[in-house]
Amino acid sequence: MSHVRPWSSTGAVLLALGVTSSAIAPFVVSAPASAANFSDTRSHWARPFIDTLADRQIIAGFPDGTFKPDAPVTRAQFAAIVKNAFSNSAVRVSRGFGDVPNSYWAATAIGKAYETGFMSGYPDGAFKPEQQIPKVQVLVALSSGLNFAPARAADTTLATFRDGGEIPAYAKSGVAAAAERNVVVNYPNVSFLNPNETATRADVAAYIYQTLVNQGKLAPIAASEGANNYIARLNGSTPTTGSNPTPTNNQTALNPRYLVPQGTSFSIRYLGSQKIVVTPGETINNLTLRVVDDLKNPQGQVVVPRDSEIVGQLIPVTSNGQVLGTQFIAQRVTIGSQSYPFSARSQVVSGQPVTQNTSPGSLKDAATSAATSAVLATILGQKIDLGTILAGATGGQATPQSQTPQNVILIDPSADLRLTVSNDFYANP
Repeated sequence: MSHVRPWSSTGAVLLALGVTSSAIAPFVVSAPASAANFSDTRSHWARPFIDTLADRQIIAGFPDGTFKPDAPVTRAQFAAIVKNAFSNSAVRVSRGFGDVPNSYWAATAIGKAYETGFMSGYPDGAFKPEQQIPKVQVLVALSSGLNFAPARAADTTLATFRDGGEIPAYAKSGVAAAAERNVVVNYPNVSFLNPNETATRADVAAYIYQTLVNQGKLAPIAASEGANNYIARLNGSTPTTGSNPTPTNNQTALNPRYLVPQGTSFSIRYLGSQKIVVTPGETINNLTLRVVDDLKNPQGQVVVPRDSEIVGQLIPVTSNGQVLGTQFIAQRVTIGSQSYPFSARSQVVSGQPVTQNTSPGSLKDAATSAATSAVLATILGQKIDLGTILAGATGGQATPQSQTPQNVILIDPSADLRLTVSNDFYANP
C-alpha cells in the first residue's frame, strides 16, 4: 500500500511509492511557489484558504501541480499540518505511541501535536496515524491545542447546525468553541456540519485558515469571495479574536452608496422556463437567474437593478450520506456591463415524488438535464415535452428499468429559490 504524505513541514511534498509506512523511501519535490498554480483549485470553493496557506508554506501540493483538495486527510497528515501552522509551547511530555516508530515519517509531528495538546492517542496506547480523521476530531483538536472554550452552553451554539445532534458528546464543547470563533466552514451547506464525515484537504485548509484569522495572524478572506458562503457565522455568538490585520479587500475604501447589506432577501426568476427539474445528487453549473426587484442600499438607493443576471450553481445538500435536497449558491452578478463576485444562497429545496400518475403536463417546458429527462421518461413511460437542456449538469444518473424510479426535485425558481445575501456586497464603480 502506498502512502501519500503532503503538507510537509519544509513546504515540500514527500511521497512514498509502493511501500508501507514502515518502509518509507520518500523523494522530495519542490511545492509550487503559489497555490494559484494548482491546476485543480482555480474554481474550487476553498481556493482562497488554500492560496494563502500554500504561499506561507503551511500546506503544499503534489509534483503534478495539483492540490487534490477533495482527498481525505489522515491523523498523521493532520499532525504535520498542526506542526506547520502553530508554534505553541509544550504542555505535557510525549510518551510515544506503540504504532508510531521513530522511523515513521510523521513521528516528530505526532509527538509535537501530543506535547502541545492538539492531539491525543486512544485508550489502548495507539495513535492510528493512517486512520482518516473526521471533521469533528479536527475541530476538537484545534480547540484543545489553542485552549478554546465555549462562551455559552454548547448545545445552544450547536443548535445552529441542522445536524448538531450528530456531534458526539465528547466533542460538543470543542466544536462549539470553534464555531463561536468562526472556525467552522461547512461546504456545500453552511447549516450542515456533517461532523462524522472524513475531513478533506480543503476542509482542513479552511479550518486552519479561520483559526489563524481568529488569532490575528491572517486577514479574513475578502468579502467578495464565494467561500464566505460557507463560514458558519453564528447568530448571538461573540467570536474572540486577536489583533485585527489590515483587511486585504480594502473594505474601508468602499462607498456605502453601493452597499447591499448581508441578510438582504430577494426574489429571482429563470428565463429558460417556469420550472427546473434535477435528480437528487445532481449539480447544475453556470445557471443564470434574473433579479425580480431592485436591490437597494439602506438609504433606499438602487445598487443592483431588477433584471440583473446572477450566475451560480444548483448543488445537492447532503447530511451523513443522505441527499436532503438542492440549493442555489450565487457566485457572480452582472450589473450593466460589469461583473462582480456575489455571495448569496437559497433555502434547501426538497424533492417531490414523480409517479406514473403524475401529469406530464405539469412538467411541460421544464428545463432539465439529459440524465433527468431519462429518469422522467422511465417513470412516466412516455416521451415528455420538456424545454431547454441545462448545460453544465453533472452527477445526474438515469434510472435503469429494473430499479425503482428515484424522486426528482421540481423547482419553481420564483417561489423556491428566494436568495439571501451572505456577505455585504459592494458594487463600487
